[in-house]
Parts: sequence; structure tokens; C-alpha cells
Amino acid sequence: MKIRVLTVLSVVLLMLVAVAACGGGDSGGGSSGGSGGSDLSDTIVLPEGWEMLDAVSVADVEAVVGATGYKPWSEPLSDAAAGKPQGGYATDEGPVSKIDFLVYTKNGQAEYDRVADFVENPTPVTGDLWDQAIFGDMPDAGEQLVALLVRRGDVCLRIRWDPAYYAEWDQTELGVKLATMLIENLYGK
Repeated sequence: MKIRVLTVLSVVLLMLVAVAACGGGDSGGGSSGGSGGSDLSDTIVLPEGWEMLDAVSVADVEAVVGATGYKPWSEPLSDAAAGKPQGGYATDEGPVSKIDFLVYTKNGQAEYDRVADFVENPTPVTGDLWDQAIFGDMPDAGEQLVALLVRRGDVCLRIRWDPAYYAEWDQTELGVKLATMLIENLYGK
């Protein structure tokens, strides 16, 4: 009887291993927001109170945009202790080159809904790494900026930049690449 039970348990275990090995993977293509996220945590892996520089390095931004010369840009409204880290990265050309990252680590749906009201001409962006996302115009103090707004679980991410400075890019594709990098840094590696 013990041998039969052990045999059944062994078969079940092998089946579970086989099913796990077949799961995950990329279910989308193009600008679908990453590789499926099978190696990502369900929660942010950085310690409580993390700053944007803990999540995104200059090298990360430079790798996505394919250019060098970026430096951290301090954002005075960043409040990491309250779960709202924000930071930018720009070249010596100043604000026109800045890519701004903002993460709301709490109340993701409410923050997503609130910030979405400021996104003009919103277009939904599908992706494997997030639950909701829109891309659109997000003017600020006379600047004509664009933004990708993403919600993953109870976390909301906003990435904003000047589309004229990054005119060689498809703007939605740039947003997806930046969001994918940020999510992978927050939830994995």
C-alpha cells in the first residue's frame, strides 16, 4: 500500500512540475508591456520608503532611450516616506530632455482614476505587466508633455516626457519600454 501511495504522489509531483514548466511566458507581442512577468513578484521588492534612484538608474534610462549623458533630476514633490517617490532623468539640455517617473505605492486604483482625469486624448495600452494603462497628452505649466499612466495591482505609475525631444520614437512604444523597465526593476531582479 505504501508503494502505491508513493507512486501516486510521485506521478502527481511530476505532473505539477510539468505544468509549472509550461506556464508563463509571453502572451503578447509588439508593445504589449513586457515578457509576461513570470519572474516578477506580486509586490514591490524594494524596502519601504525607497526613492526613485533605488528603482531606476541613469544606466536604465540610457539603455531604454539608446543615448548617454543623462543625470538624475530631483523632484521637489517626491515623498517616498508617504509612498509617492518621484524622480527624473535629463541631459545637459535641461527640462526639455527630462523623463519623469512617479509611483503611487498605495491606493493605486484611486490614484490611477485621479491622474487619468489629467490625461488628454487617452488611448488604452494593453500589456502583460499591468492591469490598466493609458497613453495621452499631459500638459504641465505650458509644456506639451505626454504620459503613460499604468496601474499594476494597488500601485500606479506615471511616466512623462516631452514628445518633441523624443520625436524619433513612437511615443507609445517609448512609454511601454520605460514602464516595462520600471516594473521589472520594482517587482523583480
